[in-house]
Amino acid sequence: MFDNHHYQLVEKILDGECISPVYQPVVSLTDGQIYGYEALSRISDKELSMDIEYMFRVADKINRLWELETLCRKKSLENAKTIGADKKLFINVHSNIIHDNKFKEGFTKQRLDEYAINPDNVIFEITERTAILDIDAFMGSINHYKKQNYKIALDDVGAGYSGLNILTNIKPNIIKLDMGLIRNIDKDNTKQLLCKAMIDFCKNAGIKLIAEGIETDEELKVLIKLNADFGQGYFLGIPQETFKNILPNKVEMIKLFRSKNYVENITNSVYPVIGHLAKSGLTFSPDEKATDIYEMLRLNPTVREFSVVENNIAKGFMTRSDLNEILGGRYGFSLHSGKTIEKLMKPDFLRVNYRMPLDQVSKLAMQRSFEQLYNPILVEKDNRYLGVVTIKDLLDACTKIEIDIAMHSNPLTGLPGNLLIEKQILKRLFGKEPYCITYYDIDNFKAYNDAYGFNNGDLMLELVAGILKEHAVKNEFVGHIGGDDFIVICDYHEGEKYCIPVIEKFDSKIASLYREEDINNGFIISKNRHGVTENFPIASLSVAGISNKTTAYNSIDDFSKDIAQLKKKAKKQKGNYFEII
Repeated sequence: MFDNHHYQLVEKILDGECISPVYQPVVSLTDGQIYGYEALSRISDKELSMDIEYMFRVADKINRLWELETLCRKKSLENAKTIGADKKLFINVHSNIIHDNKFKEGFTKQRLDEYAINPDNVIFEITERTAILDIDAFMGSINHYKKQNYKIALDDVGAGYSGLNILTNIKPNIIKLDMGLIRNIDKDNTKQLLCKAMIDFCKNAGIKLIAEGIETDEELKVLIKLNADFGQGYFLGIPQETFKNILPNKVEMIKLFRSKNYVENITNSVYPVIGHLAKSGLTFSPDEKATDIYEMLRLNPTVREFSVVENNIAKGFMTRSDLNEILGGRYGFSLHSGKTIEKLMKPDFLRVNYRMPLDQVSKLAMQRSFEQLYNPILVEKDNRYLGVVTIKDLLDACTKIEIDIAMHSNPLTGLPGNLLIEKQILKRLFGKEPYCITYYDIDNFKAYNDAYGFNNGDLMLELVAGILKEHAVKNEFVGHIGGDDFIVICDYHEGEKYCIPVIEKFDSKIASLYREEDINNGFIISKNRHGVTENFPIASLSVAGISNKTTAYNSIDDFSKDIAQLKKKAKKQKGNYFEII
């Protein structure tokens, strides 16, 4: 309901230009950097305070909506001179105003030059408080602005009039998901499915997506997991009068969530967990009659087994042949047909957690008795039934793993290559267990390779690989990055306990790869990278390592910077050298 009091308030706001702009950040959910700011309006005179959305409706009622919209835009543009050359400015535009000639005049290049704003950085955020009155004029204006390099964002997708039809007609550069879809998304699977569908659609259509209304870290975590491009909301940054960066801890949180999500993806691509193979399978409650199940199986000959589940808890398991054997025979049917399946099921079955790696599940499956050897495995998540995995699917996946490992291993040394190495590093960085990650570099290897030939160079690489594997007595991970670079990951802090005997063994073996005269001289003669002949010392090892004994890393970038500096320092030292921090 509108009344004279509200009419008068809006009149005073307009006559006194009592509008001040505020700017809320739009944040990349990849690295936490600011993509742009949405310009919003606030009433600057507290005595005239009223709800902003209601103010626009009142202005429309008294035929001063255009005047109010113009005032808000003018204030927003006047204060946007310090936004930064690479930041986008989101300007809210009513769908029934964008085609007005007076609006177009306000967004010519000359007018924006007055505000020192690049048109390429202006994004018209189309708001639809009401249905579009003239769709032809509206679409004509949208195309006009696109040709002028303005970007178009469609606001509140998923609510009101922002449906799929308007989305397909506009073909916006950006869509903003309505905050109603984002609220409590971490607790609502249906919302997650809807958002995931929109995110996938946007990826395929070349549209950027902004999730509005993020208010909790759990909502943020889910949206990053769903791979949303950008986020906006009070949790990331409140609207302010100046262009503020988001808090550093929020940037680190985004990087951490993104990195953990990446870790899970890369882990699953090389070493899938059993949960990703699980299928829902056929289930019955414990009080189901055996004869009813028997009849259902008879009508569905492709079903080979079923689980007995009560309140999402797996109670038992049974195969078709097990049930046929019990109910078959001279007296089987008459003795057991009236019983519930709980009385006949087998309570001893293999159940595993959905996060268990496939190789571990395979070992457990193969340790079962012959009678159970080919039975599917039941998979649980948080102690609740998730589904089953057949032995065929398990063996197929294990075979794929072996092929993947072979494909991503170094052909000379047989050691895991970069994809598997990256997986192992990320697993340690974002885990909670002790680790020490050490890099091994052969000094003067190129000079040796040039002077002695590639075959001898390969022998040196194989020597180092063999020594590293020989000393990996505590299941240390040994990888070959490429060339003369190796990596060893220890699941304990004291990497020097592994490193020192490796260097000693290398020092005792390296002479066997050189001619006696070179060993006596203590150097070889070869050409440097610029083709100039010089003396190069006998090969040695430079080792740089970092443990999490005193420092934990929240991003792969921070770790990479520190280890790069340490490796550079180690390479400057003469002879065998190691440093672990």
